[in-house]
Amino acid sequence: MSVILAKSAGFCYGVERAVKLAEQTAREKGSCVMLGSIIHNAHVVQDLEALGARQVDDVSQVQPGETVIIRSHGETRQVYQQLEALGAEVVDATCPFVKRIHRLVQEAEAEGRTPVIIGTRTHPEVVGIASWCWRGMVFEGPEELERWAALPETSPGLPICLVSQTTLTANLWNLCVKIVKKQFTNFRIFDTICKATEYRQKEAAHMSEICQAMVVVGDAKSSNTSRLAMICREHCGKVILVDQASQLEPDFFRGVSDVGITAGASTPAWII
Repeated sequence: MSVILAKSAGFCYGVERAVKLAEQTAREKGSCVMLGSIIHNAHVVQDLEALGARQVDDVSQVQPGETVIIRSHGETRQVYQQLEALGAEVVDATCPFVKRIHRLVQEAEAEGRTPVIIGTRTHPEVVGIASWCWRGMVFEGPEELERWAALPETSPGLPICLVSQTTLTANLWNLCVKIVKKQFTNFRIFDTICKATEYRQKEAAHMSEICQAMVVVGDAKSSNTSRLAMICREHCGKVILVDQASQLEPDFFRGVSDVGITAGASTPAWII
């Protein structure tokens, strides 16, 4: 059996930057707070906690004056305001590509445009993006977007600004772009899918077309990893998502001549 490892497997730039910032802060400060999972990977979070970076799920658990690390997915405008009121020292590990989307929706709204955000409504990144504007609309895919665009109260002349979650698939994005170009006359479109994510997804699609089985490594809570598994299942009938080798069973590989391995952006190389 041959094993093909994706060239794109492992940390992306934004995740690697966030982890390094958290490690550096924990070592320098001795103790600090991670607001939410800095990345969607339990192994990495445990390692950071061992260095003194304690994880909390809400600002209410932060003590006045503490050093707080903002996760790679970013945070809401309200969270920054609450941390400022607490006198917290903020280490912002938000992925720069996510920060750019925050600026885009703010600027669009200042221009009188309605920000239209494509992504998983409950995902931390999308929740954060939506908070940086007041009139933003969030749609999970082309079907929702098309239904909204067809409503009588949605004017074809409505000035809009289209952005997306950084881990959205190119296919979903392209379908949404077509709808906007068909239904609206006054729009600005920004392709905000992370290029590393796009390359990772294309590579996974290609590998799953030529392999009899695919192993996707990463945390199932990660949107990036879940989308990789979804893409692989579109082309390959035998796909498994695991976050460590012990979850693999020999029977899964029975009759397989070529197996491909890919990994989400939140998966460190040592796990792969």
